[in-house]
Amino acid sequence: MDTIRVTRAMAEDKADWIRLWGDWQRHMKGTVPVEVTEGSWRLALDPQSRLTILLARRSDGEALGFATVSFAPFAWTGADVAFLQDLFVSESARGQGAGEALLKAIYADADARGVAQVYWMVDETDEKLQRFYERNAIRTPYLRFMRAPWPW
Repeated sequence: MDTIRVTRAMAEDKADWIRLWGDWQRHMKGTVPVEVTEGSWRLALDPQSRLTILLARRSDGEALGFATVSFAPFAWTGADVAFLQDLFVSESARGQGAGEALLKAIYADADARGVAQVYWMVDETDEKLQRFYERNAIRTPYLRFMRAPWPW
């Protein structure tokens, strides 16, 4: 099995991330406006930002997937928590360890930052994805609610 390396996104990674980001949007059947995408990319590259983009690559450099993580203070712990906003692996690369490598890198980053918890949401109809996360985390009984649908 090929070695998968996970690194924080840098300016030279933009084309790979944009390709994967577009694949993710198609998978989710949505479209994020270009100006929002550009703003998120700039924010993730800012060393002072609390938004991080991680990329998983094969040893030959091929980008297989990404994760977007935001850090914020949490009143119950007195420390930051990490919200895994997105974790996406190209369909052709699934089952090869990129998703697990991304999760391990997120956990390691959270530990290095002294973050109290990492959490995320999962599509309640995607049983395969739920099984993946159940191998790498604990399931909670909480549902997500939103004020209104996303505007895009």
